[in-house]
Amino acid sequence: MEKTSLEKRIKRQVTARKQTFFASCPPGLAGGCLKELKKTDLGLTDIQPVKGGVEFKGRVHQGYQANLYLHSPARITMRVASFKAENFRTLEKHLRKVPWELYLHPLAELTWEVTTGKSRLYHTGAIQERCMKTVRECLAAGAAQSGGGMCSHTLFARVENDRFVISLDASGERLHKRGIKSDVGRAPIRENLAWAILKKSGYSGETPLVDPMCGSGTFALEAVLMARKIPPGFFRNFAFEHWPCFSPARWNHIKKEAGEKFLSHPGAPILASDINPPDKLMASLEAHGMAHGVEVFKQDFFEMTPPRKKGVVVLNPPYGRRLGNDLDLRSFYRKIGKKLAEDFKGWRAGVVLPEKALAGTLPFAPSLSPFFHGGLELHAAMGIICG
Repeated sequence: MEKTSLEKRIKRQVTARKQTFFASCPPGLAGGCLKELKKTDLGLTDIQPVKGGVEFKGRVHQGYQANLYLHSPARITMRVASFKAENFRTLEKHLRKVPWELYLHPLAELTWEVTTGKSRLYHTGAIQERCMKTVRECLAAGAAQSGGGMCSHTLFARVENDRFVISLDASGERLHKRGIKSDVGRAPIRENLAWAILKKSGYSGETPLVDPMCGSGTFALEAVLMARKIPPGFFRNFAFEHWPCFSPARWNHIKKEAGEKFLSHPGAPILASDINPPDKLMASLEAHGMAHGVEVFKQDFFEMTPPRKKGVVVLNPPYGRRLGNDLDLRSFYRKIGKKLAEDFKGWRAGVVLPEKALAGTLPFAPSLSPFFHGGLELHAAMGIICG
């Protein structure tokens, strides 16, 4: 079938050219994202750290792959335009120069998110309103030559020193949502943070992993993905699937290639337990064909006997409201430290701390990494248990 003039323009101006992408990262994860991007074999170029994350260049299909394979970002966006505007008249003039029909479907629901700093145009609501109106008018003018049906697009406008950078969301839901969990628990740690703690704790999939206060199983699930070489985005959908330039055939091929590299089971056992029955974790594993090599069971951590072969133990203990009783936090962490010293000597450990001072309760000299979760500043303590 002969391509339409719009399809030819999309190929010539979007898919055939390198685009600029931005991987936004939670505080503390940009360094890990930079390392991830540099280690990929996706053919990305110009990889560099910038404020809030990492910028890189690649073809549109390589943007698909970045969403599929990267563990650490919160979101990936593709740059659509960059210009300077000191007033609304100039802003509208530049917006009308952008060929929006190449990036957005004319009937799509649009959402704008605006951030400003040190600029003459600083009122985010007013900027959002002007952007929405202008882009809607541009899309309406080209609606007759474009299909696509109903969908939604999110655009981001970052304004600093009067310079606008307009980007299109490629991810959809934040990337820490892997599309696996059926139960998120009372205070789950985000998956990209869990991945970072596992990496810094020395987990590679070749040694046992024990998650003895597993809750909703975030650490265990991330460990399975890592150990079996399953891309973190394999089981979810993405915003780029609604772009006018999206190629279902290309995407299906990318996922097929990824699926062919899965390992049938982890290289070493993964044990996930909790004082409450972790039934929903097991259900999630089974629903996605990830249960091989994973033991899920109900047990109190303080009664656990670890595997004979040493590996990595990770804990996100209950704290604050999650503690659920009047047990003193420091006493509780001392009890954890005692258990680790007695039964996990020589193991690598990663322990989430609600207070930095609690590092002194652990039986190792920890490397501390701060991170924010649920509005709290927490710390991840990593090290080798001395006993």
